[in-house]
Amino acid sequence: MRSILPKGENRKRRSIAARAIACVLVALLALPFAGCSASPNVTGATAGSQEYTVSVSLSGGSGRASIASPTTIVKDGDTYTATITWSSSNYDKMTVDGDYDKMTVDGVDYAPVNDGGNSTFEIPVTLDEDIAVSAETVAMSTPHTIVYTLHFDSSTMKEKSGDDASGGSPAGTASSAAADFHNADLGCGWEPTGALQLEYAKHFTVDEFEGGLRLICVSNGERFLVVPQDAKVPDGLSSDIAVIRRPADKVYLVSSATMCLVDALDANDNILMSGTKADDCSVAGFKSALESGAIAYGGKYSAPDYERISASGCTLAIENTMINHTPDVKEKLQKLGLVVLTEQSSSEPEALGRVEWIKLFGVLFDKEEEAAHLFNEQKARVEQTSGLASSGKTVAYFYINSNGAAVTRRRGDYVAQMIELAGGSYALDDAQTASTSGSSVTLEMERFYATAKDADIIVYNGTIDESVATLSDFVSKNALLSQFKAVKNGNVWVTSADMYQQMTSTADIIDELHGAFTGDDTSDFHYLRKLG
Repeated sequence: MRSILPKGENRKRRSIAARAIACVLVALLALPFAGCSASPNVTGATAGSQEYTVSVSLSGGSGRASIASPTTIVKDGDTYTATITWSSSNYDKMTVDGDYDKMTVDGVDYAPVNDGGNSTFEIPVTLDEDIAVSAETVAMSTPHTIVYTLHFDSSTMKEKSGDDASGGSPAGTASSAAADFHNADLGCGWEPTGALQLEYAKHFTVDEFEGGLRLICVSNGERFLVVPQDAKVPDGLSSDIAVIRRPADKVYLVSSATMCLVDALDANDNILMSGTKADDCSVAGFKSALESGAIAYGGKYSAPDYERISASGCTLAIENTMINHTPDVKEKLQKLGLVVLTEQSSSEPEALGRVEWIKLFGVLFDKEEEAAHLFNEQKARVEQTSGLASSGKTVAYFYINSNGAAVTRRRGDYVAQMIELAGGSYALDDAQTASTSGSSVTLEMERFYATAKDADIIVYNGTIDESVATLSDFVSKNALLSQFKAVKNGNVWVTSADMYQQMTSTADIIDELHGAFTGDDTSDFHYLRKLG
């Protein structure tokens, strides 16, 4: 196992323990926002508004896409705002217009309101009428706009209570609750002897059986029996359970967010092919293996090189939820003899839950002790940072979209939690960011200015918007920015473009945030840079 112990004092001591938290963040921020072109002035529920659930139907397109139904709809006066969740994470823009002919010309563009999982939008709607919409998908080689029709049936509308879910689950996706997927019945009468202890992860379970067998249940319904190389597969095993030999050593790793977990476990040698090219990889060990040819490029998730994968002898493909958009790819891989495991780490509600997926990889690669050790160190690092003294500074975190609106984070989101752990006070409260159940909240600049203008510190999300290199670049985004207290006092920071490329850096990021808030030495900062 690679050493993950401190390399030096203070911030430099905290490397790998923090590195397993941030690799998962790539699934959160990078994918849904890639290529986002706009966002509207939809702000969701306000004082005096009421939430309902309502059935919504979708027609048009190729028939492969679906949306969650019933969904949430907010009534505010005579207006309705609906939450639309697609069966894919690949939609990066949605245009709403009542006229097909004018849709792409006169329509308003809406950006996703979430950072992980399937693409979610908040759009204004009219009940009991066909609504023409177009959705731009990035699943193809070039962005492609597909026309659909939505219809909201008022006869199905029911007042939403606090216990109601935020919407249904589209076909082929896991329920957000992920509460009833655990099934330890092998179908052959075997009883579990124990279970892998999980503290934060909600989207997988591992049951233990005699002979070193492990049953993995994933929240999307997939089940896998991990069997030692020389062990016999139980007779009468349920047909829905796929068998993986342990340690898995012929893997086509498509899920880029988990490369750092594999790397941290020193399991790169178990990977034959990757869905990521070397130029697009920021995980040092994994990147080196790609550059040397030890790991070959097998094609991206939507366009694998089937011939090359077959010739390689790969027996296991580890995908992320984007594979749901290309079910034919999953089917073809299975026909080639590969078991396909769709990891759901991006669906975890907490950062440490995402990191805890390293325990699943520990099962696959026969490194359970190493995985537990690594996770415990990461947990300890986060607990350590939680004891940092408050800086007394209020902090605004956001980026400016192409419409000039501020895209910030919901209070209670992991980014806001990181700011709090670092000794800052998040500038927006629950009421101001309660417009969506997703992680991101889009606010008109005027509204955002009113709530965040007095923030002591601004942290600009350069992971999403890489165009800001100087303070001048920043203030040119919107005329109101020059009026912010943090701008006048020269306290504007920007995150690095690779901030969310490695899950294992979260604690280091928190350290740097704390340093920025308290005026600490910034000479060795990597993830934050002060604008001047």
